[in-house]
Amino acid sequence: MAKFYWSILLLCSFMLTNATHAQTKVSGEIVDSKDGGKLGKAAVVLLNAKDSVLVKFVRTNENGSFSFPKIDTGTYRFIVSFPQYVDVVKDVTVGLEPIAFGTIKLSKAALLLEEAQVTGRIPVVIKGDTIEYDAGSFKVEKDAKVEDLLKVLPGMTMDANGKITANGKEVKKVLLDGEEFFGDDPTLITKNIRSDMVSKVQVYEKKSDLADRTGVDDGERTQTIDIKLKADSKKGMFGQATVGGGTDNYYGGKVMVNKFKGSQKIAVYGIAANDGMVGLGFEDGQKYGTGGGNVEVMDGGGIMISGGDGAEGGFDGRFYGGGVPKALNFGASYSDKTANDKHKINVNFKRNQLNVDNTRTYFEQNNVPDQVRIDNSRTASETENRTNAANLRYDYKLDSLTDMTVKMGLNKSQGDNFSETFADQKTLEGQGITETYSKNNSRTDQEKYNLDVLLTRRFKKVRRSLTLAVNTNTDQNNGKTNYFSSVYLFKDARTDTIDQFKRNKNKNTNIGASMTFTEPLSKRLTAALGYSFLNNKSETLNQSFNRDSVTGEYTVLDQKVLNDFDFTSIKNGLNTSLNYKDSKFTVNLSNQLDFEDVKRKYNNLGTVLQRDQTSIRPSLSTNYQITKSKSINFRYSGRTLQPSLTQIEPLKQNSQQLVTYLDNFDLKAGFSNNYSLNFNSYKQLKDQSIYAYVSATQGNNTISSRVRYYDNGTQDVQSVNIDKANWSLYGGSGYRFVIQKKWGLNMNLGANAEYSSQYSYMSLEREEPRLNQNESWSFSPSIGLSRYKANKLDFYISISPGVENLSSSLQPELSRTTFKMNSYGNVTYYLPKDFKVGLNVNQSYQSSTQTLQSINIVNMNGYISKKFFKDKSLEMQLYVNDILNKNNGINRYQNGTSFIQSSNDVLRRYGMLKVIYNFTTMKGGK
Repeated sequence: MAKFYWSILLLCSFMLTNATHAQTKVSGEIVDSKDGGKLGKAAVVLLNAKDSVLVKFVRTNENGSFSFPKIDTGTYRFIVSFPQYVDVVKDVTVGLEPIAFGTIKLSKAALLLEEAQVTGRIPVVIKGDTIEYDAGSFKVEKDAKVEDLLKVLPGMTMDANGKITANGKEVKKVLLDGEEFFGDDPTLITKNIRSDMVSKVQVYEKKSDLADRTGVDDGERTQTIDIKLKADSKKGMFGQATVGGGTDNYYGGKVMVNKFKGSQKIAVYGIAANDGMVGLGFEDGQKYGTGGGNVEVMDGGGIMISGGDGAEGGFDGRFYGGGVPKALNFGASYSDKTANDKHKINVNFKRNQLNVDNTRTYFEQNNVPDQVRIDNSRTASETENRTNAANLRYDYKLDSLTDMTVKMGLNKSQGDNFSETFADQKTLEGQGITETYSKNNSRTDQEKYNLDVLLTRRFKKVRRSLTLAVNTNTDQNNGKTNYFSSVYLFKDARTDTIDQFKRNKNKNTNIGASMTFTEPLSKRLTAALGYSFLNNKSETLNQSFNRDSVTGEYTVLDQKVLNDFDFTSIKNGLNTSLNYKDSKFTVNLSNQLDFEDVKRKYNNLGTVLQRDQTSIRPSLSTNYQITKSKSINFRYSGRTLQPSLTQIEPLKQNSQQLVTYLDNFDLKAGFSNNYSLNFNSYKQLKDQSIYAYVSATQGNNTISSRVRYYDNGTQDVQSVNIDKANWSLYGGSGYRFVIQKKWGLNMNLGANAEYSSQYSYMSLEREEPRLNQNESWSFSPSIGLSRYKANKLDFYISISPGVENLSSSLQPELSRTTFKMNSYGNVTYYLPKDFKVGLNVNQSYQSSTQTLQSINIVNMNGYISKKFFKDKSLEMQLYVNDILNKNNGINRYQNGTSFIQSSNDVLRRYGMLKVIYNFTTMKGGK
């Protein structure tokens, strides 16, 4: 693989050093057509005629003269632009002889209502803060999608996972004619809308919805791409159907049909596959409310899901969780609006079924005080999750000053899970501590409802507004589990066995309301005052039943692990803020003050756990717009870290037989400070971007753990406050620039660094707890090279070596510094007769540790395809996954005092023949 990378780099170097051309001079003078006045500071641009890439740019001097001294021979598009004048656009051919345009006369736009001065298309226009691209000026394949068009636009990049960057900033939202399409999932537009249906592509930083409603600029921006369709592309149907069959019984099928009729848009899609295709894009799961993630038990006995493990698909809709997936998904969307935008409606539905079979291995080197323990486990699992989700959004403009938005959602899901685990715990020398066998068979049912109403009233005085919000949601969970676990403790020479049927019920209801009033204090200063109320109620019943020795049925209630309680939380909040805005600066200063009463009432014990707590959340954000394309911003936010009732008094459990969770009624609140500094610069004419960022999180008096380890393999865990500051810092920078315009070569240089310092208490047996500091740091530079030319050779190569250090203060001798290397390569080569070859490689290397060997994961995929028919609407593709059969699903990381390595089943080598058909009835898409 190294030879592959070096070959590409040497090829590019050869092209750079051998690209020599004859050069000549181009000059002229720009004047007013009416009075002959010299037009100084007029913009004169030369673009490559084939792909509209910028070649040269200059402004005229005070005498209206301009000169390009050294221009390669070839064909160019010549553009002259001056404010309030009509642009001159013409194609010119530069030969060996100098070109002298002489006097070029520009006419005032107001004088040319009937006269056609423009002689060609202008590919890029800057309108205030918006960059607008003329789609027809850029060459792509005949059947290309929007994502192919974006790759050739100046200032646009797309990485290996499909993430889009525009003008140096990551694109978070892609709109279709100014509206969301199937929610705001970018890939549903970029992968399904044909590029020849597009008239314009606009790039701008969209203000927050609240800023649009109130007129008060809060400084929040979202990098946005707005795809403008041609007039004749807004009526008709289009879509794509894909079907494939492969070796080892692999298959993949996907269909998406879209019907447009003016503002009305209807879309339907379906997926049936076991080749890793599970969705259409990254934000799909969040949009439908079905995303997976990390589960945390809340005070109310319910769960909070955060983050995600890729189970709903990555940015490209592929499965990145552990195991081998089988997906059966269906979705539909309808959106429409009235001509005056008074009414807008968007409704979507999704039915998702995902089956995953997995075998997971787990290795942990736990560096406890004065000894090292090795944990090994192997878990085989089968899961099936089924979800039906529907969402509605209705926007109603009551009048020119009043807007209302109503959102409703329904989500019903069901999951079945079976797992079987074999585990053991040993000393570093191999002496046995524990052996565990467990089996879990469960079914869960969940229903979620939500209703949100947002009403904003603006007044005649600019920036004076009143916003009212009301929301309610209900989350109900029911679970049944057959649980068996047997643990043998070597030191005690005994076996502990649990054989139970568990029934878990939880119902959580939230009702909230808020009111915010904004008032301008001066031309640039605005104040806001807000009040919020939240009432949270939940009911929890966790029951475990032992087997009756006579009947053999699970009917004997285990009182030791019974959780039967009601939880209530009443929160009143007061928010104040000041906003300053001028042409360069935006400053927001705010603070949220919350008064909360939380209570847990145990129905079976007749006791109550209650706390009254006060929290603050100060924040400061500043943004300095140095130029239209260069900015720097600083953000600070702080928040009180209140202990949860579960940390104070953990719920009773026996699912972790070796762990006992202890109460701590003396827990106090901590405080977190978060800082970030960002710089971003983009030079449109040079297609050059620079970014840098640094972020830090400081935790004071934070709640951490105190763990007491026993020789028999058991442990006690208690939440405690630690009077030490925990720190997490990370930063990075990147520089993207064009290194050869004619060949379309771009280079990306970057670096990332991280540092973390976390404290916890540890002890063995009855000794006094000792404070341990876990530190880690890493540094990774990166270099990337890319090229995109329609119907030619495209490639993207990225290499990122790095080093990381992990250490523990209680056992410094186990500290380690390791080398790592991550690289990615993607090459597409266009052959004659509509053949195409593609290859991509992902590589990850980590050096060895005291107990683990080095790992080097290589995943190479490739295909060869052929297009048919005059419109190239049919494509046949032969695809091979994991060509080298080296993908092994291994992951290595540090967690506290432990070095961990895990592995999961992954899709290994298989071949598949795919047939892809693109269809359309639209005139603009033919």
